Amino acid sequence: MDLAAGAPFLRVTRPCGQVLPWLVVRAPVVTRAQHVRLDQLAAEGCRFIGATSYLGFPGAGFRDERDYGLLCEAWLHCFRDPDRFLPPNGSRARVSESDFTDPLRVAPRTATRTLPPELVADVVHVSGSEPWRQRAKNWPLAARCLRRLAEETGLRILVVDAPDDAEPPPGVRLTGPLEWPLLLAAISAARCLFVPAVLDASPRVLAEALCLDVPVVVNQAILGGWQYVNPFTGIFFDGADDVVPAVLEVVAAESRPRAWFMAHHGPARAGARVLRLLRTLDSSLPALTHVLLASDRGEREQAVPGTR
Repeated sequence: MDLAAGAPFLRVTRPCGQVLPWLVVRAPVVTRAQHVRLDQLAAEGCRFIGATSYLGFPGAGFRDERDYGLLCEAWLHCFRDPDRFLPPNGSRARVSESDFTDPLRVAPRTATRTLPPELVADVVHVSGSEPWRQRAKNWPLAARCLRRLAEETGLRILVVDAPDDAEPPPGVRLTGPLEWPLLLAAISAARCLFVPAVLDASPRVLAEALCLDVPVVVNQAILGGWQYVNPFTGIFFDGADDVVPAVLEVVAAESRPRAWFMAHHGPARAGARVLRLLRTLDSSLPALTHVLLASDRGEREQAVPGTR
């Protein structure tokens, strides 16, 4: 599923791609063009559900002036405490956009390619050069943790899409953004993915690492993605003081992240959960096993950045 990063609208479709009269609002509607598109979709008879895919949306500080509780009839969410972020009205289902990551598309065999030596590492962290992405990916904590890992473990560490002004500690290599196939290859060659983010509601790179059979070390406080962490997939850490034992435990363990992800997530399983929620709202839906999410082709801009 190749969804446009930051586009606030996703279409709900049949598995064959035919659109259904439901639209997912996954980020604040902030530009005039987006407001016009929303009005157009409503006039076409679309109904709306919300999804917590952008930072802490729709919590305070992560939305515009629109009342999303009135707009959206239900919510797909990732939160441990949904009452903290979601409007009080409407049905809810614990489904993340990243649950739709397809293990058939993201697989070790499809990621295999010759990597330049500078991209081969034991620990990979995917950051971001833009200030908003540094905030989402929690670069200040990442920098402290990676320095500790480099000093105390001797593991090879790679930061992808590093901040422009970052100073690499000894033993940490920085690179710019990578094309998606090369990024998957770098993660697939690693022994773990390091995810210090907190403000990340649907970290696709985390789900992608699991599909690549790479375990994860994840911040205990992350908003979304915490549901992927268990003894089969990786471990939580709390900060720089416990990151070293967490990473060492994960790289020494015999985990099975890909098998676990395939047993619990993927397009058909996630789409079935979304369909069950929609059936409680719309009895006219056709007989289907699941639905899928697709970019709204009517959108012409991507004003709100998404997180990966």
